[in-house]
Amino acid sequence: MKIGLVYDLKSDYGIEKNDITYEDFSTMSEMEGIQQELELLGYSVEMIGSPNNFTTKILNGFKGKYDLIMNFAEGFASRNRESLVPATCELLNIPYTFSDSHAMNITLDKHQTLVFAEHLGINVPHGFLFNTDLYKINDIEFLLKKYNMKFPIVCKPNYEGTSMGITLAKNINELQDAVTYLISIYHEPIRCDEYIAGREIAVPILGSGQNAKTLGIVEYQKLDGTPMDFYTSKYKKHGCHKTIFADYGAEINSRIEETALLIHRSIPCYDLSRIDMRLKNGVPYLLEVTPLPDMTRNSTIERCAIEAGLSFGELLNRIIYSALERYKNTT
Repeated sequence: MKIGLVYDLKSDYGIEKNDITYEDFSTMSEMEGIQQELELLGYSVEMIGSPNNFTTKILNGFKGKYDLIMNFAEGFASRNRESLVPATCELLNIPYTFSDSHAMNITLDKHQTLVFAEHLGINVPHGFLFNTDLYKINDIEFLLKKYNMKFPIVCKPNYEGTSMGITLAKNINELQDAVTYLISIYHEPIRCDEYIAGREIAVPILGSGQNAKTLGIVEYQKLDGTPMDFYTSKYKKHGCHKTIFADYGAEINSRIEETALLIHRSIPCYDLSRIDMRLKNGVPYLLEVTPLPDMTRNSTIERCAIEAGLSFGELLNRIIYSALERYKNTT
């Protein structure tokens, strides 16, 4: 089987390696590691690269050259950025891994994800979306009263990941300054939520539909082992936090995993996702859904897969089998 890897690097968009304004990209070492594992499994692999390279190959008549596209592309500067490669594959009837364009668009929109989750009965932070098409910066105080929200408030760009720009505001002046700054940098609406005190947790999910299974529960902690009070992009870097396999007892564990599976299956996400939550007094609150989670070595995904008895190669194989089965069932 011939597999094409589609991914994007900071350099594809002229972003410096050390620029932390934008972080939602793969690294070449991550992709080379995946290529190596796939080749050890017997697959023929071509590193296609960026979505632009992918579309160039399409224009040059590559259709039919690959049996499967393994899609890691995040895209850039568009609220549809994660959906572009899946949509292209769907248009041309090319099999591909991970969630479809519909799921990518929903999950990239933090506000819509939380609205959808709340409709399912899932606990979410109390919040609102600040959009400059609707409001002025002085309207924030009105919105806080309208939604009966209390400080501290977490604000973050609505269409970004990897905790980019996430800020904790303790009063109205800090919140107005943070929202103004984030809009000036990211040029998009800002989601504002009440801060959920508790534990920062994540649940990786492998598979689709009724075949989807959780790969355990992890908790992100500070290096000294204390709970992660506010999980910023600084803490997300390897070596700046601890990841532990969490066990909160059968009842709470079940509540967490059922919540994660419900949102994964309801959107629905395909093949692999990571569900990020805060756990407060035994109750999970959904923060966001990540359909293209970090696949670097020793990431949450790999560590949970190993804990579940799967090597990294076996994990990639499961993703491929899930995608091919999904594609077969939708054609």
